[in-house]
Parts: sequence; structure tokens; C-alpha cells
Amino acid sequence: MRYRYVSIGLACLAAVAMQGTLLAQTQLKITLTTNGPVGLAPAFVAAHNGSYDLFDIGGTATQGLEDLAEVGDLMAVLQEASDAGANAIGFAPGGPFAPSGGTGTAYLTVDDTETSLTFASMILPSNDYFIGNSNAIDISGLIGASLGTSTEIQFSTAYDAGTEEEDFAFAPGNGLVGITTSADPGGGAATNDPIVAVAGPDPFAAFANLEPASFDTTSIDFTGGTIATLRLEVVPEPATWLMAVGGAIGMLWLRR
Repeated sequence: MRYRYVSIGLACLAAVAMQGTLLAQTQLKITLTTNGPVGLAPAFVAAHNGSYDLFDIGGTATQGLEDLAEVGDLMAVLQEASDAGANAIGFAPGGPFAPSGGTGTAYLTVDDTETSLTFASMILPSNDYFIGNSNAIDISGLIGASLGTSTEIQFSTAYDAGTEEEDFAFAPGNGLVGITTSADPGGGAATNDPIVAVAGPDPFAAFANLEPASFDTTSIDFTGGTIATLRLEVVPEPATWLMAVGGAIGMLWLRR
């Protein structure tokens, strides 16, 4: 009977070693935290080999980016990323990320070819502003790194997707500026303008349908500071952890 448990333990440990050799996968814990006075809609994260490009400054938004920036809908952008060969997920902490400290966590398992990361999230209460990176973030230092290895990326630039005229009536989260009656988000006057960085100060001052008119838009001025922080940390893969536990149990039986 002893040898049976020895075999089980060694087999589990060998499986762990084989998985690390053949799959070369790393699980990342992704934590998004808001730092500024605006909220965020569900977040989009994609790991890839560097060939996927969500947007370019001066270019026009894809349907996926438009849906993300206007209403926080990730379905189209996730499909676009998948079609481009990216490993993409969407996440939120059960709803929008609240301003100044709202946080949420997701997990993404990447392989040794997925050394680049792309991120985006809608800014609330805008109707087509978002944060993200036009150039891929290099995460090669995390691939295969020891547990606990981490990095943080700060996002301080917001972008106007250029897909809709600026109007609080069509902005999700417009309760942040006191609007009590509004039209359906995403239903504003469509435009096809280029994607540009949002300039300050007071970028919401020019929005139509501010209610009440006395609302101080400088209180939600997100320019000049960090809007959000994305933290990436290497954590154990669930499958690997279970096999390691199995191996440990087998070795304990050996000792008995």
C-alpha cells in the first residue's frame, strides 16, 4: 500500500512539472482601482503577442470600442479581440467602479507568447470617454515569474472616442452630476470624429443637459492626476495548486 501512495505522489508532482514545461502558463491577478473623481464602467483586458491594437490616436473607433465607450458594453470588443487572436476578458465588481477607491479583481491565465497587455474602460459619467492604452503594455517580465511578482500601471489620460456628441442626457452614470431624467445611454447624436486625448481643465463643462445647471463640473475634473491604477500579480494557477496538494498528500502517506 505504501508504494501505491508513493506512486500517486510522484505522479502528481510529475504532472505539475510537466504542466510547467509544456503549457508555460502564468496566472495573473488583475486589480483595478479608481484614483480620481470619476467612475468606470466594466473593464476590458486582453493579453496578446503584440499584434492586437484596440485603438490609435487620430483613428476612428471600432464598433467594439464605441460600445465600450458609450455604454460599457464589452460584447463586441471581446469578439474583436478574440478574432484578432487575443486572450481577452471583461470584469467589474458587480457593477460600476465607484470614484475614488472603487476596486475590482479578475484573473487571467496567459501563456509564454502573450507578453503584451491592452486595457480599456469607460469613464462615468461621460457618454463616450474612456481610459486605455494605445500602445501595448509589456508584461513579459511577469510570464513565468515567481509567485507574488507584480507591477502597477497608472492611467492618467482619458480619450474621447469621437462617436457621439457630448451630452449628459445619454451618459451612463449621469446621476453623478445630478441628472434625474435622461434618455437611453448610447442614443445621442452620432459622430465619426477621430479619437483624441481629452484636454483639461474641466472637460465636462461643455457637455449639454447638465442638471442642475449650478452643478460644479470642476468637482469631477479628472485631468492632471491619475484616473485609475491596474495592478498585475503572479498567483498560483488553480489546477497547478490542486496537483501540488495531491502530491503533498501522497508524500505524507509515504512518511506514514
